[in-house]
Amino acid sequence: MQQKSSVLIVDDEDMGRDALELLLVQEGYQLYFASSGQEAIDKANEYIPDIILLDIMMPLMDGYEVCSRLRATSLLAEVPIIMVTALDDRESRLYGIEVGADDFVTKPFDRTELRTRVRTILRLNRYRRLLAERSRFEWVVEQSNDGYVLINDEDYITYANSAARLYLNLLKELNENELDTSFLVQVNEFYRCESEYAWEAWPASNAGKEPRYLVRPETAAEPALWLQVETLHIPSDKNHEYLVLLRDISENMNLQRCMWSFQTLISHKLRAPLNGLVCLNLLQETPDLNTERAHSMLDIAAQSAQRLRDQVLEILHYVDNIKNFPNQERIQIQSLAKVSIRIKWDLELENITLNIQQELKNYFLPLSASSWELIFRELFSNAHKFHPNNAPNITLTVTTPPHSQNYVDIHILDDGIHISKEDIKQVWTPYYQGEKSFTGEVKGMGLGLSMIAQLIWGAGGKCSISNRVETSGVDILLQLPVYTEAIAI
Repeated sequence: MQQKSSVLIVDDEDMGRDALELLLVQEGYQLYFASSGQEAIDKANEYIPDIILLDIMMPLMDGYEVCSRLRATSLLAEVPIIMVTALDDRESRLYGIEVGADDFVTKPFDRTELRTRVRTILRLNRYRRLLAERSRFEWVVEQSNDGYVLINDEDYITYANSAARLYLNLLKELNENELDTSFLVQVNEFYRCESEYAWEAWPASNAGKEPRYLVRPETAAEPALWLQVETLHIPSDKNHEYLVLLRDISENMNLQRCMWSFQTLISHKLRAPLNGLVCLNLLQETPDLNTERAHSMLDIAAQSAQRLRDQVLEILHYVDNIKNFPNQERIQIQSLAKVSIRIKWDLELENITLNIQQELKNYFLPLSASSWELIFRELFSNAHKFHPNNAPNITLTVTTPPHSQNYVDIHILDDGIHISKEDIKQVWTPYYQGEKSFTGEVKGMGLGLSMIAQLIWGAGGKCSISNRVETSGVDILLQLPVYTEAIAI
């Protein structure tokens, strides 16, 4: 509902106030009244009216002084003032203009003229306020670190603030009469749109659904850039527009990934040596420490203590280097076998088959060995957790895809259960817990697959999951660029 315009009527005579009330009440204005100069100032400060009709000839404080004081008040300095006066000489009007009056009405006034002047000044004042608010809004938007983009229903950019122009590499101001830049064409030149499912309904709003990301993979010179993308539909009579918000969440994504990596590292690095130290408790219950059993437990405890020391030092080294950039470590493809075998024994999995294409063994993949250990550990753990008998048959294959010689396909297949279509679309979403759909239980925080997606996307790759056709279980596909060098040149 549109708010009524408010009018403050100031006149020391009842007849004058009543006459103006009769003229303006039918216009639908909110009317306020004051019978003296001081009361006019008090009411103006209290209600901040849209316009003031101010009688000049009043005792104690005349209209000129009231006008001068109102103009000296910051909140009221821009409120339009029409002086109502019986004076019709040039000097009186000039003095009124000097103290800040916007217009004059001479008594006895013409009713139609008075209504028209009030209506016109209110309209102009409303337009002026809109311009001022728009100016303030544009200033705030231009200073924002978030990118704001307007696109029409054909996906062409009609406006982009400074941050958006920087993110999208739009180096010049956009001319609204030259709509020749498509949003998706522009972003696809510099970013990868992740995840695939989230962008299917573009530009429809994705509020409450899987988040949309624009990912610029890291390079030797710059870290990965993550932009979260949200849209708001702006309907209008002529066409449809969308407001697109681009928010840099790179720091948050990196912090989230580091926390997950650190927690996973601690969980698996410290469990085994701590279990070995339990032998010290058993030794307390052994009366004779010279027996072969006692010596065996002492050896186990000593080895566990040494291993615990090494693992703690490794964790501390990880903490010292976790935020270092660039992370240009690469792993030789044949080393993936060592990583997967180590996890196989750690998780006590019996059936893991490795198939690495012979020509690829001496090539390199992005991400460090520790990152691949985190990825495989999460995927193998999920295969174990979701298998009906907790005894999955896992196959890991590394091949050259038919579509490109610059990428490799890493398939992780298991023979567990199929995943619903809804879960397949959301498994890469942070905190989405697919196990609740399968078992009714919530285990963990639902970050594992999301973190894998972040690692793969940040390295310039893609990831997907599908149900196997020929048997039960799922096929997780990681597509990554392949290199001939161990480090970036």
